[in-house]
Amino acid sequence: MKTKLIFAAVLVLLMTACSEEFLSLPSREDLTTAEFFQSQSDFEFAVNGIYAPIREWYGPNTDVSTSPLFITGDIHSDNARYALNPNYRATQAVETPADFIPEQTLFSGYWNTFYQWISRCNQVIGNIDDVDFDAEAKANLKGQALFLRSHSYWWLLRLYGQAVLQLDPVTTLDQTSKPLSSEAEVKAQIIADASDAASMLPGKADQEAGRVTSGAAYMLLADVHMWYGEWAEAEAALNNVTGYSLLTDYAEIYDPANKNHAESIWEIQYSSASADYASSFVYNMFPYPFDVAQVEMYTGVSNPIALTSGEMFCVPTPELLGKYEVGDLRLDASVMYVDDANGLNFPMCIKYMHPHSTFRQSNDNLPIYRYAETLLYLAEAINEQGGRLGVAQGHLNEVRNRAGLPNTTAATQEELRQAILDERQVEFAMEGKRWWDLVRTESVDEVIGAYGSNVKADPESYYFPAGYETVPSAFTNIATTFNLPDDEIRLNSEID
Repeated sequence: MKTKLIFAAVLVLLMTACSEEFLSLPSREDLTTAEFFQSQSDFEFAVNGIYAPIREWYGPNTDVSTSPLFITGDIHSDNARYALNPNYRATQAVETPADFIPEQTLFSGYWNTFYQWISRCNQVIGNIDDVDFDAEAKANLKGQALFLRSHSYWWLLRLYGQAVLQLDPVTTLDQTSKPLSSEAEVKAQIIADASDAASMLPGKADQEAGRVTSGAAYMLLADVHMWYGEWAEAEAALNNVTGYSLLTDYAEIYDPANKNHAESIWEIQYSSASADYASSFVYNMFPYPFDVAQVEMYTGVSNPIALTSGEMFCVPTPELLGKYEVGDLRLDASVMYVDDANGLNFPMCIKYMHPHSTFRQSNDNLPIYRYAETLLYLAEAINEQGGRLGVAQGHLNEVRNRAGLPNTTAATQEELRQAILDERQVEFAMEGKRWWDLVRTESVDEVIGAYGSNVKADPESYYFPAGYETVPSAFTNIATTFNLPDDEIRLNSEID
C-alpha cells in the first residue's frame, strides 16, 4: 500500500496538466498537490484518472481469468468452474479460488489496486473545496470521488474483513503506515462517503454515461445495509433508486448496441475502438482449444487466431444450470453449448459474446448494478421485516415475469427467502454476485460444502478430463474472507 499511495499521488498530478514543470518532480518525502489543482478542468482530469484503473481491474482487456469480478463472485462459488486443459498446465491462478485453496498472489494485487484508487480519490476530495469554480460541477466531481472511495473500501471490507482507513492525500512517507481499522470503523466510513455521494451526484438523466450517479450511490448504500441485515435502512436506500425500469428482453441488457440502457444503474465502460479500452471477457469463456474457424464464427472478427494456450473459465456448473426453471428465457440468453476443437461439448456463458471487428477487442460493457437488483433487494428487505409478504412477492414477480416465468409459489417468509436467493443466482449469473450472496446469507458452509463434495466425487461432471481430479487440498479451507497480503504486513509497521 505504501508505494501504491505514493506513486498514485504522483500519477494524479501528472494527469492534471502537461508542462516542463513535471520534468522536476518534488522529493518523495515532500509531495504536494495543492499547486497543481487550480481549476475545474484539473479536477475533471483527476476524476477521470480514478476511473481508469477501475476499468482495468473489473475487466482487463487481456482475459477474464484475471478479472476479479468473475473470480470472486462466480468462480469462487457454486456458479462456475474452469475446464481443466491437460495440454496447458502453465500457472492458472484462477484455479485456486475455484477450488477454495488459499491464494496470495491475486489477492495481494487486489489490495494494492484498491489503495491506488483510494489515493486518487483522496487527492480530489482533499483539495477540491479549496478551489473556486461552479458549485454544481464541484458537487458532481466530489460526489464521484466519494462514491469511488466508498466503493473501494466496500471491496476491501468484504474481501479481507478489515482495512486501513486512509482518508487524506499522502504527502510524506510517514503517512503511508497506519494501523488497521475495525470493521465497524470501515463500515461507518463507507456509509458516510456513499451518503454524501448520494446527496451530491445527479441522477442518470443529468450525468454523463458511464459515470456514477445518485442511483449508484443509493445502490451501494443498500449493498452495505443488506450485508449487515439492516433491512429498513436498505429499503429506504432502495426507494431512492428511481428513474429506472426493466428492459423487456433480458438479452438486450448485454448487447453493446444498447449500452447504459434504462435498466443500467452503473456499468463499466469498454470500447472495441482501441486495444487499451476494449474488453475481451468472452475469449476465456470459450472452450480451449478453439480453432480459427470457430473463433471467426462466434466473434465475427476478420483476424481470427486459434485459442490454444489457455483454459476455459466461467463454465456454468450443474448447480447453476439446475436452477433455471422450465421456460426461463434467461437460460438461452446466458448459456449455450459449444464444442471445442476436439469435439468435446461444454456449456458456455454467452452474455458477453457479441460480434466485433478485431481479435480480443470486444465492445461489451460490464454491469455492476441493474434495476433488477433493486427489485430483488427490495423483495428481500421487505420480506425480512415481515408483514408485507405480498409486496415482497410483487417485486420478485416483476423480475420473474420478465424472464417468462409465472408468479412465485413461495407462500411463507422462509420460502420467499430461498426463492429470492435462487432468483438472484440465475438473474445475475456471471455478474459477480453469487459468492457475496452466500456470505451475507450465511450459506457458505452448507452450499459450498455440498458443492465441493460433488466436484470431488465426480470431477468429469465438473469439466475435468477422464483420469484427472482435484488436488487433495481442494475445498478443505472454506473461509468467508481472504488473508491480508504478506507484503502489506511486512511493509506496514503499524500492522501486527
